[in-house]
Amino acid sequence: MNLPEQYLKEMQNLLGAEYDGWLRAMEEPAVTGLRTNDLKTGSEDFPDLFAVSGITERPERIPWIHNGFFTEDSSLYSKHPLYQAGVWYIQEPSAMTPAELLPVSEGDYVLDLCAAPGGKACQLLSKLNGTGILYANDLSASRTQALRKNLEMAGAVNAFVTAEEPGRLAAHFREYFDRILVDAPCSGEGMFRREPSMPSFWRKQGPSFYQPIQLEILREAVRMLRPGGMMLFSTCTFSATENEGNVERLLDEFPELRLVEIPLRPGFARGATKRTEGCVRLYPHRLRGEGQFAALFQKEGNADPRPSCEKQIWEKNGEIYLIPKDMYPVPGLRYLLTGLHVGTLRRDRIAAAQGLAQALSAGQWPKYINLSGTDERVSKYLRGETIFAEPAEITQGGTCPLLPEALTGTGIRIGTGEASNGKMTGDRRENERGRKNARRGKGKKDSSGKRESAGDAFGGRGPVGPCRMDLREILILVDGFPIGFADPGVNGMLKNRRNPGWRI
Repeated sequence: MNLPEQYLKEMQNLLGAEYDGWLRAMEEPAVTGLRTNDLKTGSEDFPDLFAVSGITERPERIPWIHNGFFTEDSSLYSKHPLYQAGVWYIQEPSAMTPAELLPVSEGDYVLDLCAAPGGKACQLLSKLNGTGILYANDLSASRTQALRKNLEMAGAVNAFVTAEEPGRLAAHFREYFDRILVDAPCSGEGMFRREPSMPSFWRKQGPSFYQPIQLEILREAVRMLRPGGMMLFSTCTFSATENEGNVERLLDEFPELRLVEIPLRPGFARGATKRTEGCVRLYPHRLRGEGQFAALFQKEGNADPRPSCEKQIWEKNGEIYLIPKDMYPVPGLRYLLTGLHVGTLRRDRIAAAQGLAQALSAGQWPKYINLSGTDERVSKYLRGETIFAEPAEITQGGTCPLLPEALTGTGIRIGTGEASNGKMTGDRRENERGRKNARRGKGKKDSSGKRESAGDAFGGRGPVGPCRMDLREILILVDGFPIGFADPGVNGMLKNRRNPGWRI
């Protein structure tokens, strides 16, 4: 491996007697892993899932990740149908560490500020267990497309995905979040073994380039952290300039912050300076993983308890969502996901969305079919093809617990402003303001390429309805886990409704 000389000198100064062991480890193959999704299955059930899915390998547990496993060949799992069902996520073992270390409780309001492609955000999502809210943000609108897909695949019901600069978020969410994860962009020194092309980028943009970028992101994150809240700063670099240097700068600049000591796990190392001994470092010669750094902060003070989050129905350009009560998307910010995407308006019915399918379980939809992972119809369905089923294979399920009665009973009326009596929820003041300022015409395109409504700021288009969920659709499951919907046709035909962008 052709590593920069300056980088090697800095590592020798940093590691001292451990330098030779680290250098040998850098010549070894990179480690791969996966993490099971606590929203779908427990890690103790993982071996049984393989027994019915045709996988004979028995992965070894990652000691410092409660639901993590080492794998010999990650492609074996990324091509498996249960990956498409969101049962597990492919992730490098050390990269699982930051979200594991951030203490998240049910009901918290959580921000993942640099979230794409979504591995850490999915970990935080599972810790919330369907409660509270998760804002997952990334500056790149293209990378947030993958972020949204990964969160929906994992079964998100309480996630907002934004593509914004941290400063624009901080302007609207001052002291708002209980927990914040900042997995900051960095020089990537800890990933050189895994990504052999990265040393060439390091020569062009090294620690001195990324250090001020990280510090500015951290400043905005502190402004969004609630009194008493906790923030975890992480990177995948070994650079003390980026890591310990920014920790000390942050402590000097914000006296309301204190560093919380992270307990050591086997193979972990302490921070490189006396003042940052509470931080942890992960090295490839000490454990089976790549490089990682983590620092945990707490902001002084206390905040009032969070109210329980009831759900309300919200519509934007014909797309129906469930969002926490009174948590409307902020006008002017770029959203790719707002809560649970329930479905798409089709005249007087609502066609169920892919995100809703991924959030369900067997028995939580009126009709479903459960296919074995070895059934050839599964791969056909995942490719977007029509499949066929015998009547006896369709199972009668139950009602959908995620949907309010207004969507399945009397129906809703779009754009009327009230959730009660089967009408659509909305903010009256914002809707009125949006209607006054709306321009006539077709509207502009949003980040997904669809044209936004030329109506109010929240997408309202005037009363339409009543509209109800189309409950005739068949939920498709593989080994008990949902992968999408299908429309029933004649002679056992199930017309594919899987999101086109998700097809393999």
